[in-house]
Amino acid sequence: MLIVKLANLNDANIDVSLLSPQLLDEANKLHGQRKKQFLVCRSILASLLQQHCDISVLPAIKVGDNGRPCFLQQSLPDFNISHSQNWVAVAISLTDKVGLDIEVARPRKNYLNVAKNFFADDEFQWMLMQDDTLRAFWQLWTLKESALKLYAKGVWQIKSVKVDLNQQMIIAPFGQDFYYQYRQVGDVHLSVNSNQPISKLILLS
Repeated sequence: MLIVKLANLNDANIDVSLLSPQLLDEANKLHGQRKKQFLVCRSILASLLQQHCDISVLPAIKVGDNGRPCFLQQSLPDFNISHSQNWVAVAISLTDKVGLDIEVARPRKNYLNVAKNFFADDEFQWMLMQDDTLRAFWQLWTLKESALKLYAKGVWQIKSVKVDLNQQMIIAPFGQDFYYQYRQVGDVHLSVNSNQPISKLILLS
């Protein structure tokens, strides 16, 4: 089961009672929007663990491969964090690994050139056939990014991720198993990827 919480930084609550003194010290080294983003994401993560795993304080987090955060204690759930403009999202998987990406829908005047350079030709053709090509662009982009984040790969490898939406498949050289879900919530495009079939996706916003 995957649980995803989507929040806007402008009205998100931070529950410091769920955060350790060490983490609050770490947050105090940051400033402005970056500090708020850090605290909101950790507070959401802590809240999800409290609700679904009965964990009262957010456990210690380490930075793994390619900057992907994970819990120090490997038996704890896998999680992933994404942010775009004033929006953040946090996903936890109670059983498997998870990759998450969000993008706020916004005009991008050169998106067709970006797609031509970074998408495979069949992906590009699929995008052009959709009624809203910009929405299709963000759908493909978030699916590719969430696949990269599932296996802790960098965005520079985005061309190696092949998305076939007709066959509902993702193929990449760095991983064998991709099971995805895509949602649009208001102006936010959201994609999750897991290394096991997603039996249930709970999306909180």
